[in-house]
Amino acid sequence: MSLELFLNELSSPNKALPYEVATNYLKAIVATTRAAFRIDPGLTLNSETPVHSLSLGTACSIASIRNRGECVEESLFLKALQNRAPLRQALAILKHIDGSEFEYRLLADAPVRAAEPAEALGLAHLFDGLTISFPSHVFWHKISISLRRLQLDANGNLEISSVEARNACSPDHINEHEVALRSVGKPTFQNGRELWASRSELLPNLRFIPRTRPQIEGILEGDPALLSIWTKLAGIDQAIALWSQEKSDHPIFPFNVRPESRSRLHLVSFNDENGSPRTFSDHVDFAPGEGRIHFIIEPNPRRHAIVGHLGRKLGIG
Repeated sequence: MSLELFLNELSSPNKALPYEVATNYLKAIVATTRAAFRIDPGLTLNSETPVHSLSLGTACSIASIRNRGECVEESLFLKALQNRAPLRQALAILKHIDGSEFEYRLLADAPVRAAEPAEALGLAHLFDGLTISFPSHVFWHKISISLRRLQLDANGNLEISSVEARNACSPDHINEHEVALRSVGKPTFQNGRELWASRSELLPNLRFIPRTRPQIEGILEGDPALLSIWTKLAGIDQAIALWSQEKSDHPIFPFNVRPESRSRLHLVSFNDENGSPRTFSDHVDFAPGEGRIHFIIEPNPRRHAIVGHLGRKLGIG
């Protein structure tokens, strides 16, 4: 499972900030997230609002800073990240978890936001992930935040426990968490053959036509394409899971998915598992090289995606 980051809504400044302070907060968030990205390029940043519309206090936003020609690189980095919003969208990945049966709160003696619900911190604990905090108070400079977890047991009785959530507001904090984060984000398979054998468990919302089996099983241990392909497949799977929960018209992918050009559609026509020809137009790139994953979205009888090709861009020799 890829690393899940959660932007700490409690650390977000809720007053007008001097412009210089707002830009420094933006730079701090990006520097911290970029340090985590180096550990797991497949990570997802979860936030209460989409990052492109993120506010930095009541008088400033990422968009307004970029419109002044500043922090352009930082805003582009955030835009390119896999982003999921609002925060509780992440629960769709954990099918066995009922989000109404638990709540996380800061401790009553916390120096800020005492005893308030802590959505991002709680989800970071639940996912064994990481909270990214604005450096808006010394309290958010801690690498671990104590929480109180309230949960209903099987009999409907309230259980209260004390837990710790990983937290970071600087690249140095990421360095301190690195060993744990690498363990969390590390795939459980070593090669394509193991990925294929575990596909139903790891990617429950995806199906694969027969021609994809040798494509996946042929990926050897150490091939850099393995992690890249896994990141894209996991992103498609998560998008389908959220789509199924929301009942929206179309899935929202955490990366660029585009249709094949009309002149190339003949290259992406393959027989599905029933032997029927299908056109796998939608596709996403993967590195290194000109890698492509082609798939079809199926709304019925259960929402899922059918993968038809994983490999080099077709028709280029």
